[in-house]
Amino acid sequence: PRQSFVMVKGAALLLPAEEPPPAEPPPAEPPSQAPGQQEQHLQLMMQLLRPQDAIRLAVRLESARPRRVRYLLVVRPEEEGAEAEAALLGVDFAHEGAARCTLGMVLPLWSDTQVFLDGDG
Repeated sequence: PRQSFVMVKGAALLLPAEEPPPAEPPPAEPPSQAPGQQEQHLQLMMQLLRPQDAIRLAVRLESARPRRVRYLLVVRPEEEGAEAEAALLGVDFAHEGAARCTLGMVLPLWSDTQVFLDGDG
């Protein structure tokens, strides 16, 4: 799985292996978040995936429960021609420092799939 990513305001965008990381310093972490917590969350989420899968985008969502941490992932296999096999995954952590996560949603993205996300979280 890929290790390079850029985090901006709770979103993590993974970079292709051939691109160097951006030269500017990363934005400051929110005060409520321990240093390196999002990196640990990404590592734990990658452990949920099959070996051939890669996280293309990870976005931290707001949660209705104050302690619960939720992410929405866009995942697809790394092999050639696998663009049609993308999926949205909903991942939950019981709290900020949780050492494991669970899948709360799996939604395959087909060529004619339309996804509308609304609400407050």
